Amino acid sequence: MTNAELAKRQERATAETFVIAQTEDGYRVYAPADPTKLYLVTSSNGAPQCTCPDFQLHLTDPAWRCKHILAVASRFPAASTPAESTDPIEAEERRAIQAEGREPRRRKAATTPTNGVAQMLVKRSVSPDGRIDSLSVEFSCPVEGMASDGIKDKAKRILTLQADIMGEFLNGREKKNGNGGNGASTPSQAPPTDQSPAVPGRMLSIGGMDGKWGRRLFITVQTNGHNLRHFGNRKQLGEFITAAGFPQFAQNIAEGVKLDLPCRIITEPSADGNYINITHVLPAEGNGGLQRVNR
Repeated sequence: MTNAELAKRQERATAETFVIAQTEDGYRVYAPADPTKLYLVTSSNGAPQCTCPDFQLHLTDPAWRCKHILAVASRFPAASTPAESTDPIEAEERRAIQAEGREPRRRKAATTPTNGVAQMLVKRSVSPDGRIDSLSVEFSCPVEGMASDGIKDKAKRILTLQADIMGEFLNGREKKNGNGGNGASTPSQAPPTDQSPAVPGRMLSIGGMDGKWGRRLFITVQTNGHNLRHFGNRKQLGEFITAAGFPQFAQNIAEGVKLDLPCRIITEPSADGNYINITHVLPAEGNGGLQRVNR
């Protein structure tokens, strides 16, 4: 591999955005725009290798470096090879488990790659007893030379993507724990639990609240004089509104949006009996099929 070829590959690695996840086998690398094209960067006899077509065409050149290998090298500069590096995710999990019950540690400021490559780092910490189950999603991207409006727009898009990822994680946790996440705000607000038949309801508005893992969106649904909160990400809330017979409102999912839309709902109590969850939604007129709420 000549210096010119190396410089060209480095330029491509710098210009493109990659998601890099460290595993026991090496590093999984893919572009967010096409996650189906996933490649594995590993180490063999001290030399990095990649499963991408570009690297496979140059197997006879031990000095060849594709853009995926260069992206991994820039993200993990302290690692001599992928196989010899220490897994930062495992280290983070160990620290979280050891720190259980102690004073929360201060988070280190996120560092921005100096090569201008946008990166996403996902960390999950789970203790053996399941009491600790947390997710950290960190983004870094180059802003040098960008106007202030461009920086703001990029930050908004990153925060929206981060909120959707965290929302999926939270919904999965609540489903696992037997709480669909769409209950009344307090146990005292829960209406009677014997509501197997569909009852009239009205979607009032889209709200948001700060949770342990960030901002969460919900639809306030009024029924029998009580307000229920149906939590979800933007896609799930849009499906909820569509199932009620109002697909034209499903694209405008944002905190503070007023709805005032009639519907019918079926509810059930949460596993602990403290909340009421909405399990099905259907149009108020009764001309649509029953739709189960997907969590």
